[in-house]
Amino acid sequence: MNDNVLWLNKLVPKHILLNDADVESTLGPLNVIKTQLPKILLKDPALKALDTEAKPGDVVEIHRVSESAGANKAYRIVVEE
Repeated sequence: MNDNVLWLNKLVPKHILLNDADVESTLGPLNVIKTQLPKILLKDPALKALDTEAKPGDVVEIHRVSESAGANKAYRIVVEE
């Protein structure tokens, strides 16, 4: 395994590329549409570590853990620039 990938996995929260069905079931109850999500650039190093290649318009779920806030999920829409 590439040393850069090992380093990235320790410091960067887990990123998961959602399919269209997951996007609907996740964002629907929140009354949020994809275009309202914060953006993440396609060239972001965390996206390069995904198993599947991201493209503009995809939604990424980010799993964060902190001692003070506990575990939470954030959502970002992939954009080129």
